[in-house]
Amino acid sequence: MKKDRQDVVYKIFRLLRENAIKIIMAIREKERIRWKELQEITKLPTATFNRALSALQEVNFIKKDGHFYTLTWTGKLATDGLLLLGYRMEEEMEEVEDIVAEELLAKDITMAIILLLFVSLRRRGKLNIEKFEKEMKNEMKVIKEVFKGYEKEGYIEIMEGQIFAKDKIKEMDIGKLFQ
Repeated sequence: MKKDRQDVVYKIFRLLRENAIKIIMAIREKERIRWKELQEITKLPTATFNRALSALQEVNFIKKDGHFYTLTWTGKLATDGLLLLGYRMEEEMEEVEDIVAEELLAKDITMAIILLLFVSLRRRGKLNIEKFEKEMKNEMKVIKEVFKGYEKEGYIEIMEGQIFAKDKIKEMDIGKLFQ
């Protein structure tokens, strides 16, 4: 069992090479792309390109749909995470980050929620989706209250629907966030 886990970790680390990242980010941009066009965009040598493409398929980040390559939901999650962490293919990124940051964060949170819902379904066997939706709306109120508390303590500032980090938040120990 431990060796299987190590194999998966190795495969994921192997994917974090620049070649594989170029491929998944190019697929993210085009959504459905043919092999030839993908190779032209990434400008990778054929053998290197094919190895990275194979590794991405092996860990289910991409799939081949007919003659086109597309991202799987895990591939989308990985690319969203890369963008959220500041990955750049081009230099215009600050403006793009502002546009997509909330969208990417919302997608990542949604994927985490879906995963938790499936875990709950597996354990409990059922889920009242209407009650869940109502409770999620209530929890959004809690999130806003938490942010108001951190604003009072000087960590953030809330203005015109935006939350701005203050210098104090950079010094915060994230491990103590909810203490």
